[in-house]
Amino acid sequence: MSFIVLLGVMFTLTVLGLPLFYSIIFASIVTLFFFLPYIPVTIVAQQVMQGLDTNALQALAFFFLAGELMSVGGITTRIIRFVTSLIGQWKGSLAYINIFSSLFFGSISGSAVASTAAIGSSLIPEMKKSNYSAPFSAALTQSSSIIGPIIPPSVPMIVFAALAGAGVSVGKMFMSGIIPGLMIALVLILVTFVLSKIYKYGNQSVTFNWNEVKASGKDAVWALLCPIIILYGIISGIFTATEAGAVSVVYAYLVGTFIYKELSFERLKKAFISSLKGTITVMLIVGASSIFAWMIARLQISHQVAMWVSQVCDSPLEALLLINFIVLFIGMVMDPTAALTILVPVFMPIVNQFGINPIHFGLVIILNLMIGLVTPPVGYLIFLSANIAECEPMKVLKASIPFLISLFGLLFLLILVPEFSTFLPELFFQ
Repeated sequence: MSFIVLLGVMFTLTVLGLPLFYSIIFASIVTLFFFLPYIPVTIVAQQVMQGLDTNALQALAFFFLAGELMSVGGITTRIIRFVTSLIGQWKGSLAYINIFSSLFFGSISGSAVASTAAIGSSLIPEMKKSNYSAPFSAALTQSSSIIGPIIPPSVPMIVFAALAGAGVSVGKMFMSGIIPGLMIALVLILVTFVLSKIYKYGNQSVTFNWNEVKASGKDAVWALLCPIIILYGIISGIFTATEAGAVSVVYAYLVGTFIYKELSFERLKKAFISSLKGTITVMLIVGASSIFAWMIARLQISHQVAMWVSQVCDSPLEALLLINFIVLFIGMVMDPTAALTILVPVFMPIVNQFGINPIHFGLVIILNLMIGLVTPPVGYLIFLSANIAECEPMKVLKASIPFLISLFGLLFLLILVPEFSTFLPELFFQ
């Protein structure tokens, strides 16, 4: 009953338009008043501040700013130019350029929305000019954009590490996404190849020019070095994930200002304001999630859910499949950060009870929620890509079906084979 009140009040206020932070706080106060009246309401403020006191959130602020600096510093055009020089001679190259550009840009931005906006604005108009249908162009762009939060650095992974507690580091989460991110790109390439053959997309290509490869590669190498520096620093132990974020900010500023020379004062101002908004939004939600998690623990809600899962599931695999089934439906109607805020405190005790690797759990949950961004009824990326492509969202959804089927198949494979997500973390973090 307490869980129904907690979620019911929160969902009602959110639907009415109240920001999620206030919805969670107010729902927690209402639940506290009815079910724990002997506890002072000041516990809410204490738990929120305690939830904000974590190094993972410092890393979040740095990576938000670094991503914005790289985005406004001319990175997108250079990545697209470099990828085009490498594979532009392939038949139907624009579609593959879209996927590879999302892969490279995702390793910088860590955001599916940012990737859709940046890559889509540049490539969707060009794909339409080359006789790709607008719905297909939008569907491919939004599908490839979910690579961003899987390939490190990743904003959702930082949030998950902050919520999951001891034993789940940002560095391990980052490493868990490398192989799955590359697998997503490969799956999308295969689907694109088949669809291009069926619908005769992309008959045009450009002549391979080694001089253009060298020139564009030289121009783009500074951008591509950023994620390499981050990962090498974390893996080698030179710096922590938070320090890596700070290093990436300095690096992005120096490259954008002195090498690309596109980071003007106005763009710098825009990057700071945008990153500040994003950081504050996520930090408020994560802070509110602390009181949410405390309520769940205090009212033994997670224990009750764990008992129910134990009754219906006989193995860790069955438990993980059931959890992902629940997450799938929640991810279809909620923002990924909000969903993580609600789900991680509930399901982590179950993960520990069944002996599920928390890194594996985090990776599949995040991928599940990213797929939710391209599925109705909310599907932020459907509407964003449709707007860029100037076509109806329903047509984009229809064109997305082959990509969605392949992504769900890959999600199922990653659930069945934990090694895809745990191999690199275990290799580099003994």
